[in-house]
Amino acid sequence: MKPYPKEASLSQVIADLSNDGKSNGTTEAKAKAEDEESKATVRLWYLEVSTKTFPYEKGERVEARYNGEWYIGDLKGLPEEDKHGRYSVLCDVDKGKPTPPKTLVRQIRRVTPKEGEGEEIKEWKAVSDRELKVELGLLKLTKSGLSKFMVERKNDGKWIRELIIKDWRDFEVGDYIDCEDTQSKFLPAVIKKVRGGKIQVHYVGYSDKWDEWIDKESDRLAKRGSRCRTTEDYDDDDYGSSYGFGGSQGSVGLRNLGNTCFMNSTLQCMNATPSLTDFFVDGEYRSQINRSAYKSGGRIAEEYGKLVKEMWAQRPHTVTPRGFKAAIGDFAPRFSGYQQQDSQELLACLLEGLHEDLNRIRKKPYDPNPAIGDGKNDEKIAELAWNKYRKREDSVIIDNIYGQIRSQVICPECGNLSVKFDPCGILQVPIPSVETKLQAVTIQYADPSKPNLKLAVSVEKSGDVNDLQAAVAKVANVDAKELISCEVYHNKVYKVFSQDHSINSIMDNDIIYMFEVLSLKSEKPEDSKGIMRVKVNMETGGRDELIFGTPVCIGIPYNDDHEVKAGDVESMIVNALKRNWSNDKKEKPFKVLVRTDWNEFKEISPEKMIKLSRDFEVKAVWDSKEDYSEAKCLKHKSLANLGESEGGEVLTLKACLDSFTKEEILTAGNEYRCPACKKESRGKKKLDLWRLPNILIVQLKRFQYTRQWRDKITTYVDYPLEGLDLATWTKAKDQKRKAVYDLYAVSCHGGGLGGGHYWAYAKNLVDQSWYTLNDSSVKKMRKNDVKTKEAYLLFYARRGFNGSQAAREARSKK
Repeated sequence: MKPYPKEASLSQVIADLSNDGKSNGTTEAKAKAEDEESKATVRLWYLEVSTKTFPYEKGERVEARYNGEWYIGDLKGLPEEDKHGRYSVLCDVDKGKPTPPKTLVRQIRRVTPKEGEGEEIKEWKAVSDRELKVELGLLKLTKSGLSKFMVERKNDGKWIRELIIKDWRDFEVGDYIDCEDTQSKFLPAVIKKVRGGKIQVHYVGYSDKWDEWIDKESDRLAKRGSRCRTTEDYDDDDYGSSYGFGGSQGSVGLRNLGNTCFMNSTLQCMNATPSLTDFFVDGEYRSQINRSAYKSGGRIAEEYGKLVKEMWAQRPHTVTPRGFKAAIGDFAPRFSGYQQQDSQELLACLLEGLHEDLNRIRKKPYDPNPAIGDGKNDEKIAELAWNKYRKREDSVIIDNIYGQIRSQVICPECGNLSVKFDPCGILQVPIPSVETKLQAVTIQYADPSKPNLKLAVSVEKSGDVNDLQAAVAKVANVDAKELISCEVYHNKVYKVFSQDHSINSIMDNDIIYMFEVLSLKSEKPEDSKGIMRVKVNMETGGRDELIFGTPVCIGIPYNDDHEVKAGDVESMIVNALKRNWSNDKKEKPFKVLVRTDWNEFKEISPEKMIKLSRDFEVKAVWDSKEDYSEAKCLKHKSLANLGESEGGEVLTLKACLDSFTKEEILTAGNEYRCPACKKESRGKKKLDLWRLPNILIVQLKRFQYTRQWRDKITTYVDYPLEGLDLATWTKAKDQKRKAVYDLYAVSCHGGGLGGGHYWAYAKNLVDQSWYTLNDSSVKKMRKNDVKTKEAYLLFYARRGFNGSQAAREARSKK
C-alpha cells in the first residue's frame, strides 16, 4: 500500500482499495472520498488489545497505594461514592485504633486476583463512519495510537464478517454521549470509566472536578448529538468534516487540538481585525519579519501569516492550527501542553510575539531617562514618552493596537503630583460591585407539613456561613440559629458547613441545603450537653444499594458521655422524613440503620444507648424506591435575581470605565516612592486614557485571585455594539474628536474557574454579518445575540477605520 499524507483520511484509503489503487490521493481524490466510500467494496477493521478486568466490590481484600507504599485492607467505599473519585479502604494497620481513619486512594489492586484477571483480550472492531473522516495525523483508535488493520473485501457482493451494531447504551470507555449536568443542561461528554451499572462521565471542555458517576439507565444520558446543538461541540474529539461549513469566506472553523478552545477564540477575533487581515493575507508581513527577534526569530509571524491566509482561502473549510500551536508553545512554554488556558493571556503573548517578529527597529537604543511630568505640561510629556517608546518599539501591532494611559500619583506626605504615560495594548477594566454574590439555597422546614423553599440571597463574599444563614432566615422567616447548612452532591450530604466556613469557597454550581432543626434552640433538654449534626442518606436495600432522593440533616442532643438513646434518633429521622412517604402508609416504609464505627450498618434496639463519635453514621433504607416521593418545593421570587447585578440594575461598560478611571489609594505592599520627598507611602492614584488606538481591546476582569480565594465574576455587563464614545475618559483634547468605536468581535468564556469553554462572536470583514465561531462550528447569528454575560474580551475598531475594503482587495488577489 502506498504512503498517505497525514492530512488524508481512511475514506481515501477505502476509495483507493475499492478502485484497486487507481486514485492518486490528490486533493481531488480527497474531495471525492466520501462519495467513493458509499460505493466501497472493502471495509476496514482494527485490532483492539485490552486487559481483562473485574469491577471491585465492597468488602474485598485489597492493597491500597498510599504515599508510594502498598497497604492491605478491606475495601469500604467505591469511587462513585466519593466526590473526588477515590476508593475508601480500612487498612489492617489502622484496625486496632479507637477511631480508624479512612484511607482514600485512587489506586488499589486485589490481594488475590480473580481467575482470568489481567489476561490480554484481542478483538477486531470495524472502523466507524466518524473515524473514516478523521485525518490520519489525528487518528487514534487505541490507547497507544498504533493500530493493526484488516482489509475485508466483499465476496459475491456480500460482507464476510458479521458487523454487530451495538446499542448506544452499551457503554465503553471513550464513548461520547450527551449528558444532563446538575443544572439541567445537556452538554457533550465522554465516558472515562465503566463500573457495574454506572459510568463516570467527563463534560467536554470542563475541569475534571465536574466529573460524576451516573446510572447507565438514567434519563440524564442521551445518544451523542441528540440533545446538544451539534456534534461539533465535542471539543476533545472535534474532527467533523473538513468541508462542513455555514459561513462566509474568512469566517471558518478552527479544529480543537485538545483544550485549545481558548486559542481558537483569540485567533477568530484577531482574524476579524481590520487592517491586520490584509497585511497578512497579501504577504506584506514577510518583508518586515525580524529574523533576529527575541525568542521566536520570526516564527510567530510566519505561522500566524500562514494560518490567516488559509482561513481566507476561497474554499470554505475547517482549518487545523497545528503549526501555530507549536510555534506559540515554543515561544511561551505554558502554551505548549494541552491544559486549558486563558484567552487574554494567549492574546497578550500573541501580540508580543507578532510585535517582536515584525519590529522595524533592529537595534534598540538605550534611554535611562523616563519621561515624568508634574501635570502642568501633559501634552509635551506624553509626546516625549511616546517618541521614546517608538524609537524602541515600531511595528504594525504598535501602529494599530497600542495607545497610551495617563497615570498620576499624589504623595500624601508632601502633595507632590507625579505623572507618567505608559503604552497599553489591552485595556483591563474591573467589574464593579462584586463584593457580594447571589447564593441559591433550598431550605427544609422542621414542620413536615410545610413545603421546601428554594430562594436566593445576597451575601458578602468576605462573609461566612453564619452570614448566609442570617440572610436566609430573614427571607424564610426562621431562626438562623436553628439551621444546619450543607452541600448536597449526588443525592448525599457531601459536606456539613461550620458556622465560620467561607462564602467564597462555595462554588456557583454547588447545591446548598439548609435544614431547620428545632433541637438547636437554646432551650435544650436539661440532660443535653451538646448537639451533634448528623447527615442521613436515602438508600434501597439489597445487594445493589442505590442512593437516591434528597438527604436530610438532623441535630442529635447528647449527654455528658456523648451518648444518645437509639429510639430518640429514630424518632427524629421519622419526623424529618414524614414529608417523603405517601399518606396511605401508616407505618414508616424504611428502616433506620446506624453505624458507630467501621462495622456494618445495623438496626439497634430503641432502648440502647449509642456512643456518638466521628464515624457515627445513619441511613434510611427504604423498602422500595416507589415508597419515596420528593417533597414539594416552592420557588421564591428572589431566584429571578440570579445572574443579574445587585439590585436588578444592569451593569454597563461605562460603569467599568468609570471604575477604571476612579481615584484610589494604593494598597499596602504597593507603596509609591515619591521622587520629591523620597518617602514610600500609599499615595492617591488615578488612571485616564490619553492616546487612543485604532483597535481597542477591552478585557472585562472576570477572574479574581487573592491569597485567600479565587472567583469568576459572572455579572452581565452591557456593552454597546456601535457608538462607544471614549471622550469622557480621555484626557487628551486632540483625541476626543475621534473617540467613537464600533464592536467587531467578542471572546466569550462559559463555565467556572476550573476550565470552562471559550468561543467567539465576530463580524465578517466582507459581508459584515455576525458569526458564532465555536471551534469547528460556524453559524450565522443575529446581531442582537452578540450581547452576552459570557463576554470576556471586547474588540472595537475606531469609527472610520474600516478594514472591509482592504479585505475585499485581499480577496480579489486570490
